[in-house]
Amino acid sequence: MKKLTLWIWVIGISISIASCSKDSSKPNIEPEIIDTAKMAGTNWVPARATKIRDTTYSYNKVVPVKDATGKLVYDKANSEVRQGKGYVYYDEKFKVVYVVDWPGEQGDAANGAYGFKPMYFNFDTRHSVVTAAAEAGTATWHLKHYDIYNAYMSTNALPAEDVSGKGKLRVHRTPFDELDEALITPMVRTNVQIEMEDFSLIDGWGSYRLSDHILRPFKDRTITFQLRDGRYVKYQLANLYRSNPAVVNDKYEYEAPYYNFRYFIQQTPESRDLKTK
Repeated sequence: MKKLTLWIWVIGISISIASCSKDSSKPNIEPEIIDTAKMAGTNWVPARATKIRDTTYSYNKVVPVKDATGKLVYDKANSEVRQGKGYVYYDEKFKVVYVVDWPGEQGDAANGAYGFKPMYFNFDTRHSVVTAAAEAGTATWHLKHYDIYNAYMSTNALPAEDVSGKGKLRVHRTPFDELDEALITPMVRTNVQIEMEDFSLIDGWGSYRLSDHILRPFKDRTITFQLRDGRYVKYQLANLYRSNPAVVNDKYEYEAPYYNFRYFIQQTPESRDLKTK
């Protein structure tokens, strides 16, 4: 009887040890912590990003005053000169470049497209290109912003008879981080406009209404480029207003054009992989 009791005790201890050993072999999986912290002074750039460069400039800020009803009134006659800074950041984790409040040539909207000077940009150097060099063909550029408020953009596409799609672009109705792959069909567009009507036949990056003269970016739009060398680029124009405001109530409330955009370059030519999350 004592031997039977001893064997039962030994077997029980063995099972207990085996059970503990099995449990301890399971990997300790901790839930992934989503990094949502933003860079100080911005509402959209990840805090983990590294500053590549910055620039300092002066700008005219319209200071609103309240009317008899308490409503804020923005009048260009009531403005003051302030100092601002533009930045270029790089998020090493997802290989995304962020251009923040980068100054454009300030123009006069009253003169329409002729009141604004174009801005050329090179995705590789992460910098704007001198206009004279871009137009003379002595400097490489990939993207050109132009027209009123510089709200239109175009590419340095290959000649029109080339049907490879290189140097061209496409607009997607997909948010930036959700667009994981470029379409396999060749691109045909060379420019992106801002939509002027409620039901535009051609997708743009945002809308503009003559009734209030306010630019409104579409948060669910992303643009893909295929550069001349075959590499794909994923691009989103977040805003042309300084500080990337979520809501704009008056055409003089924020200054424009100040570029806020982000992009990702797939460095392997012809690879359509554009994942950034």
